[in-house]
Amino acid sequence: MDTAKTLDHLQTQHIPDRPERPTDYPWALQLIRLAFQTLGRLFPGSMARLAYRLFSTPRGRARHRSSDPWLEKARLFEFLYGKQVLKGYEWGSGEKVALLVHGWESRGTALRSFVPALLEEGYRVVAFDGPAHGDSAGKRTNIVHFGGAVRSILNHLGQVHSIICHSFGGASTVFALSNLPNGHQVENLVLIGVPSKMERVLNDALDTMGAPKAVRRKFVQFVERKVKFPIHHADTAKGDLNGKVGRILVVHDEEDHLVPFEEGQAIFEAQEGACMLVTKKLGHFKLMKNPDLIQYVARFLRGG
Repeated sequence: MDTAKTLDHLQTQHIPDRPERPTDYPWALQLIRLAFQTLGRLFPGSMARLAYRLFSTPRGRARHRSSDPWLEKARLFEFLYGKQVLKGYEWGSGEKVALLVHGWESRGTALRSFVPALLEEGYRVVAFDGPAHGDSAGKRTNIVHFGGAVRSILNHLGQVHSIICHSFGGASTVFALSNLPNGHQVENLVLIGVPSKMERVLNDALDTMGAPKAVRRKFVQFVERKVKFPIHHADTAKGDLNGKVGRILVVHDEEDHLVPFEEGQAIFEAQEGACMLVTKKLGHFKLMKNPDLIQYVARFLRGG
């Protein structure tokens, strides 16, 4: 391990153990699994295309059950990504810009817990709803498409000082930055609960669908034709961030049941000079709202 790397642990108050997402399969998913386990053996190519359609389509659009002061204070704007109109949110008026990038089946304002601390640090804070998410246009997306939206918002904003991202949004952001030319430098990149290997992401989805081996092979081939490169080229741990990102903080919980801790550890070990913050009992989603973590990230952005 690179001696320039640093590893830290965050002690937070005890949170009762309970699953963050239901572990049982709803009836609709049971029907999907039955279809894949029967028709998948007879028509693997057609079922692989269906699997991609399901994989790239968010199951729903995240909505806020009630408003709060930070939602109401957000200044709304729109920007164009290809032919799609994407929705953006903005707080503050500092000279430095901090960009918040949400995860799968979420929305930009899901990361608004960071806004007060970032405003105190003098940032102008910007978030956006990715393609097919929140109030933005689109029905389907993938890491290449979502990464293109990240590049689009970076171009729209001009110079961005810091990026804080969660889960799939982090993988898409690393993909976006990796494909930028050197000189487009972001000073700080914070990756919270981010997956490392795209193969594991695909396999998790196929496991959920109950896809047989024949469908799995066709599915990977279909995805690679769609994105025009081998899937491992999108691995977050392999992202080329040298000359594009100044400092990297990887945050991962030891008990993350959606993205295993080993995924964050792999990113930390692969990225030169990265820092890692390890938490416990915050899972995959509570991380974003934990006050201790938010203050830690603010100190990191400050140079601490």
